[in-house]
Amino acid sequence: MKINLKDLYQQVISNKALLPAAPTVGMQILQALQTPNCNVKLFARIIGNDVGLTAFILKTARSLRFLTRTQPKDLEAAIVRMGMKETYYLSLSFLSRSVVSSSNVQVASLLKETQLFSTKLAVISCFLAEKTRRIPGNQAMLGGLFQDIGVPAILVTLEKHPLILDDEKTIKICVDRLAPHVGNFILKQWQLDELLEVPENRKKWGLDREEAGLAELIIVARFHAMLGTKEFNECPPLSEIPAFNKFNFGDVGPDNTLQLLKDSKDELDDIQRLLTP
Repeated sequence: MKINLKDLYQQVISNKALLPAAPTVGMQILQALQTPNCNVKLFARIIGNDVGLTAFILKTARSLRFLTRTQPKDLEAAIVRMGMKETYYLSLSFLSRSVVSSSNVQVASLLKETQLFSTKLAVISCFLAEKTRRIPGNQAMLGGLFQDIGVPAILVTLEKHPLILDDEKTIKICVDRLAPHVGNFILKQWQLDELLEVPENRKKWGLDREEAGLAELIIVARFHAMLGTKEFNECPPLSEIPAFNKFNFGDVGPDNTLQLLKDSKDELDDIQRLLTP
């Protein structure tokens, strides 16, 4: 089947109703973070305007990831526990969760699958970042969550193309070819230039830059997140992925990837519950 990908891309980015808007509270937090007199009280005041976000930050600060003897009793204490930059990344993760829906049963199922995978990728990215200690865990979580940020809009656009929806392989081609470009478009609109490399390098297993960064970490995380899925067969062996050899993941190696997921199950489940809408 011949697919006009340029035309599909224009259909996606021209439909503003499908593209997630930059979260207002998230942008306010970023502005506060960039001011010289930024402090915890200012952060708490901004976050406190969103009841759902406030509950999420408190639950996260009391979760296994930040577990200490004394749990934070209020929002300010929670922000102190996690740090302002970490709180910002977590806030964006919560506020940007996809709310795209579809009345088409097939598309609705694909949207649910995408949301669950993105959450899993975010959690594994965070876990691996904390293994390496080179990238903040919550920045990695945000990167993992945003790598497929353009996929829901692509899937809903395909509702108008029943011939494409009839072919699973063609759906995959459309998503894989368009997701980096749509994701890039969304993140530029959100002024999150530091994350552009994440969707741009989606599934680029051979990425081999001299200095590895967030994109490489999420490539390794994606390998782990795809374990057990139909698409896992397209992955090269972990030892042949240049990004894997750029980091010191400690005991995480080609022979014990499944053990990594088992060992971190409680933490993975805990964060996944927090991020799932």
